[in-house]
Amino acid sequence: MINKVKGSRSWSRVLATQALYQLSLNKSIDLNTVKKNLLNDKETKNVPDRKFFFKLINKTIQNKKEVDKELEIVVKKKKFLKMETIIKVILELGVCEIIYFKDLSHKISISEYNKVSSSFLNKNEVGLINGILDKIANNITDE
Repeated sequence: MINKVKGSRSWSRVLATQALYQLSLNKSIDLNTVKKNLLNDKETKNVPDRKFFFKLINKTIQNKKEVDKELEIVVKKKKFLKMETIIKVILELGVCEIIYFKDLSHKISISEYNKVSSSFLNKNEVGLINGILDKIANNITDE
């Protein structure tokens, strides 16, 4: 019998967004403390897939340069640098998942980041994220 992982990948994505957002605003904050605080939050009944949460954050941080390079190709470097931090963080997580999580469908990843972004952003910004992630997924599929 296969042990099914308890916890939601969707909620893991939301928490990963919060973690990387906190890190981008405060470079001196300890990553492990941020992760622990988010995972131990008793305010919500949502349960993350802890393994997925750690893998997503670590892969995004490890591959930030490559992920940002992909984004700068699609968005143009000047525009990317001017984007709000929360938008950049969501895009980085989404691109990381599209590129490095081969076991996940691009369509599912894009859909999930549309949901994540709708928790933090307005409809136009959600559309922007959808368009950028879709373009990156198509570029990767075409390669």
